[in-house]
Amino acid sequence: MRKPISRLSAILAALALAAPLAALADVSVCVWGTITGPDAGVNGMSYGTVAYLEHLNQTQGGIAGQKVKVLLLDGRYKLDEELKIYRRCVDQENAVLVKGWSTGSAKALREQVQQDGVPFVSETFSSEVLDPAKYPFLFIQGATYEQQMLIGLRAAKAQGARKVMLMHGDVEYGRAPVAVVRKSGDIEKMGLELVDTIEFRYDAQDLTAQLLRVKSKSPDVVYIQASTPQALVILRDAAKVGLSAKLFIGNMYNIHPSIPEQLGAAAEGFRAIQLYSNYGDAIPAMKEIEAFKARNTVEKQDLYFMKGWFGGKFIAAGIASAIQKNGGKPPADIKAFRRAVRDALEALKDLDSGGIAPPSTWANHQGPTQARMAEVKGGKYVSAGEWVNAQ
Repeated sequence: MRKPISRLSAILAALALAAPLAALADVSVCVWGTITGPDAGVNGMSYGTVAYLEHLNQTQGGIAGQKVKVLLLDGRYKLDEELKIYRRCVDQENAVLVKGWSTGSAKALREQVQQDGVPFVSETFSSEVLDPAKYPFLFIQGATYEQQMLIGLRAAKAQGARKVMLMHGDVEYGRAPVAVVRKSGDIEKMGLELVDTIEFRYDAQDLTAQLLRVKSKSPDVVYIQASTPQALVILRDAAKVGLSAKLFIGNMYNIHPSIPEQLGAAAEGFRAIQLYSNYGDAIPAMKEIEAFKARNTVEKQDLYFMKGWFGGKFIAAGIASAIQKNGGKPPADIKAFRRAVRDALEALKDLDSGGIAPPSTWANHQGPTQARMAEVKGGKYVSAGEWVNAQ
């Protein structure tokens, strides 16, 4: 009769198997997102990155001729889980690059990422992790939350707004950008009056009381720093108390088909900041996506998948450049490879995303800084106006 294997032995055996498997891949890239959990509605950006790298595997043999091992993991929007995943990606999977998720994890990991020397691309747009001098290994993919907020408020002012309210969830993603903008005084500098700020539970299912408070203040515009599930509750309860969706502006994580689909007329006129082209737009990248879709399942057909596809292009361009500069082969030392990829990402100029975003240069570690407004009209989001520079 076989003796039972101890828990410690089982763990050591699993780790022993994991290391050589990771080493077999020429290029290992680790991606995590909220595959399940409160923010799963926008996880197309994780699926999109994985899909693009698999597209390269299927059509070009990988990146610069090197097959890519792509690992997709579920952080469940739980900070402790995201931190564990990061360590697995760096230590066990030997990832040359890690693509993470939340504002909370990006802030928690920003010092560790520098110590590990691993390129880290986050889905956050927080300005607090955007500092090429202080955090040279950390990248985002577009206008910061703070820049998005100011774009929205400038647009509102141009239409006559004078009194502003801010609403945000009680997590880092909600609190931090609002705190930065309030401290900067930029709202007052543009001639607007901030009449109130409302923080609410991120998982709240009823915000009627908060919306009655909004109504009592009679603002001209309310900016929402929240994700799709919270925007749904806000707009639903705003309609209950007699507030029009036209009063509200959200960030790029509020452009989701579920909002007009679930709310109908209560969503008409709602505006949000758009950083990327829509899924299905007549752009070159959609031809690639359709070709991929012909042979594979596209999990999410939305704007966030487009962000993910764009992220895949950015990641692949940096890795390809690093390999080419090393004579067409990945550097044998993983630390050297990671450093080379970081340097290559920062050096990218006029990156062509196939129309998903304007051509982008990455010395600033955020790439494209252009944005435009999108508005719900006739039950769908319609792009309104030209791209404007967020800086």
